[in-house]
Amino acid sequence: MSDKSIRIFIVDDHQLFIDGLIAIIRKTEGLEVVGTANSGRECIEKIKDEEIDILITDISMPEMRGEELVEHLIRIYPNMKILTLSMHDDYSYIDKMLKAGALGYIHKNTGARELREAIEMVSSGNNYFTQEVSNAIAKGYAKESIKNENVSPPVINDIFLTRREKGILKLVFAGLNSQDIADELSLSYHTITQHRKNINAKLGTRTRKELEQIVKQKGLLGE
Repeated sequence: MSDKSIRIFIVDDHQLFIDGLIAIIRKTEGLEVVGTANSGRECIEKIKDEEIDILITDISMPEMRGEELVEHLIRIYPNMKILTLSMHDDYSYIDKMLKAGALGYIHKNTGARELREAIEMVSSGNNYFTQEVSNAIAKGYAKESIKNENVSPPVINDIFLTRREKGILKLVFAGLNSQDIADELSLSYHTITQHRKNINAKLGTRTRKELEQIVKQKGLLGE
């Protein structure tokens, strides 16, 4: 991380929740809240005057739902990094937000440490899902694939894997475990395990065999 703070804009219809989130962020070095809004339409107006690195939004809000806000913002600001923070962990909600353009999705019971991890990864252009969300994505894709054999694995912003994820996957296939990979890349063990969860969630895989099959089938590690 650089010395520059990550500038955050928060959208949620519960002011008490926003106040609590701000209190947590203020205690976290390297993070800064530069603006807030209680609805999607208020966000659209306010964000014009703010320079932000990441927008954190809920789903269920008055006037404009979270996925509608994300779709609108991505059309205007294609490079905007968006993290969903919601009480909903159902696949249908997650799928809508990811298809709209959100890079990450975490539950509102997330702790401060994981919140920071999510903010840092999403602001850098990477995906981030909590364990509950990763499980929901994998289960949701599995159910859809049973109903429709032609259904594709979840695609995040039309990209299967980030450069970092491909690098980690290559090391996995080279026989390294998560701690070995963390040491090799000078990253934390937690970061590597989260990347691996994200990879499995994106590809709808649960076992090493399934992962190998889809990577080979899609040519995901090809140059």
